[in-house]
Amino acid sequence: MIFPPEIQEFLEKYDRLLMDEQGIIKLFPAEFYHSLNNDDLRVWCICRAIYQLPTIELVIWFKDNFNLRLAIEIGAGNNYLYHHLGIVGVDNYSEQIPAVKLVHEILNQPSTNPPPEVENLDAIAAIEKYQPETVITSWATLKTEDPEDIDAGHKYAPDEEEILNKGVTYVFIGNEYIHSDRQIMNKPHETYYFDWLVSRGYYPEQNRIYVWRADGKL
Repeated sequence: MIFPPEIQEFLEKYDRLLMDEQGIIKLFPAEFYHSLNNDDLRVWCICRAIYQLPTIELVIWFKDNFNLRLAIEIGAGNNYLYHHLGIVGVDNYSEQIPAVKLVHEILNQPSTNPPPEVENLDAIAAIEKYQPETVITSWATLKTEDPEDIDAGHKYAPDEEEILNKGVTYVFIGNEYIHSDRQIMNKPHETYYFDWLVSRGYYPEQNRIYVWRADGKL
């Protein structure tokens, strides 16, 4: 997507601040992101097709609570969480499908185009290949055959019911305002709020982590 010169200059300034020379999002504490203008940060995330920002606190939380040797990230996109967790990242590259990409163009939002290190694999195929205990995702698109709104989801998104049926622990990082109406929210799960969750969400106070345990126990 081509941006006006003044926007491009702004984006490149934030690129230098937030990414390393290889274009990988740097790992900062949440306090660093809180020191930035939130509207500016949201604009940068949207223009770079980034939904969730990895923070030092998020990485520590995962390392303290899950066996990352048996974890994968699905729908890895451009967020580089898998990179900082040291786990496999996969994505089915659905936002590069012309019909999906067109929707993003209509919304004036760039589509995610994961880096080459992200394996081109859908969620179920990744679970069958890697046999993880834990499946992690952030801001995963809702699977729907007939979306009510243009940005309400699409048929290429991961089937979360099918993921749960695979007997894995499913960890979804998202935002209550955007993601709370999913069908799987009716199943037993844990909800966590931490002020170190940093996303492109308009309401950062509603950032959440949802966990569905493999054994169904809370």
